[in-house]
Formats: sequence, C-alpha cells, structure tokens
Amino acid sequence: MQNRKNEVESQKMTNKSKIAFYRKILIATLIDADISSVPLLVDATAMGRRTVQEVINSLSDINITCLRSGSTKSGYYYISDWGLLSKKEIKKHLRHIIGVLECLVNEQLIIDVLEGIPMSEQRLMQAMFNQQRLQIMNLAVHNGEYTNAYLYAWTEGVYPIDSDTDGSVIPMPHECYEEFFKVTKEQCEKVLNFVDQQWLNKKLYTFDELENEFGGKWDEEFGRMSLVNIMRYAYLSDLFDEELWNQLLTPMGRPSEASYVTRKFERKDDVDFI
Repeated sequence: MQNRKNEVESQKMTNKSKIAFYRKILIATLIDADISSVPLLVDATAMGRRTVQEVINSLSDINITCLRSGSTKSGYYYISDWGLLSKKEIKKHLRHIIGVLECLVNEQLIIDVLEGIPMSEQRLMQAMFNQQRLQIMNLAVHNGEYTNAYLYAWTEGVYPIDSDTDGSVIPMPHECYEEFFKVTKEQCEKVLNFVDQQWLNKKLYTFDELENEFGGKWDEEFGRMSLVNIMRYAYLSDLFDEELWNQLLTPMGRPSEASYVTRKFERKDDVDFI
C-alpha cells in the first residue's frame, strides 16, 4: 500500500516537472516569435501575469538565455541563446506542448509560429482578439459569466458600447480591441445616440424609417444588418422601453430580418464558436 502511494506521489512530481518544463518551452517560443512582453504573453496563453513572469525568470533553469531590452513600460524580452535545445525540434512538438498545458492559444497564432511568419503588432492583436472572443464565449456559455448583451456583442462582432468603463475601474476585455469589432464603436454611438434623442423627444421610428435615416438597406456603413445587430444589442441591454420596441417592429414597417431584434436570446443555441 505504501509503495503504491509512493508511486502516485512520484507520478505527480513527474507531471509537475513536465508542466513546468513545457511552460518554459512555450513562453520561450512565443518570445522568439516577437510575442515578447508580459501583457502580450498573458493574452496569448491565458496564463496569469505572475505565472508568466516567473516562467521568464526561470528560463535559465533549462539553459535558455532570455534578456530584456528597453524601458520598464515599453521594454521587451528576447532569446539570445537556446542552450542545448533545438528550436526546430520544439516546433515539431508545439501542439502537443500546448495540449498538455491546456492553453487557449489561438490556432492562427500557432500556425504563424510554426511557419515562422513575422508577427506584426496588427496581426498579433487580431490573433489576440480572436482568442479573447472565444474565451468570453466559453466563459459565458459554460460558466454563466457576462450578460446576454455582452455575450451577443462578442459573438456577432458588435462593439459593446454600453459596457465601456470610465477609467475609474478595471477596463472590460473589449476596450483594448475597439478596432477589431465589425460593427464599430462609432457606428453604435451614432445609431444609439440618434434613437435615444428621438425617444426622449417622444418620436418613435419604425425600422424602415430608421433604416432610411441611415442611408437605406445597402448603405456601406449603416446597412440593414448593421442596424439589426446594433438594435438587438440595445434590446438585450434593456436600453429602451417596450413602446419603442413595439413601434420599431411594427409589422408593416419592418423587413423580416428585423424580427430577430427582440427574439429571446438562448446562450447555448445562439452562440456559434466557429
């Protein structure tokens, strides 16, 4: 019995050592691919900030030389020596390493690292946005986190303007990715500010009238589906009263697509992880 217990404890130690080693390999590989600051590494791996920093500080344990350049705020890390490790061999096993660590690393990011594609800041931020989107959706659907409006916004690419913070609290996840939402912050502001002002003035629009105000069905910026998505986000955010929604969706004053605006939101049915 004691021997069995010792075997189990030994196995646990082996697994912990393997995970610690794989973390070092992954972080070093990402640094070498120009994902070279702690915030970017946190975003790329979903590891905690302290964990990432500890891993960087311990890379010398496996004879990887990691150096830092630049100031405290704008500095970055780089790998100057891989010791006895082969980058070519590491890349062959990168997917396995990520699988063992159960990291939510973006698939495109993995492909870019494996193919040696330079990571421009724009390309990296797009990869981080895609990964953040999947994390938000996963946490919302499976753990009940975030509001329906916030989940819908991330699912459909609508900037969740009603969740913006004022600088006095920790920013919400979407705020650093403003430029990557298909329906932009500016579009949401223009439409919702207009609707809000008209609502306060007791002037209610049908969807057809609202669509005409913003250039019609085929308008490049405020086309029909952009308006549908913005107004659905507003509905899920409880921004207006029932009278406004009834008027907006008057049967003879709306296209069929607009009926989707006030439909009940079902997390498990309405969220597509593709």
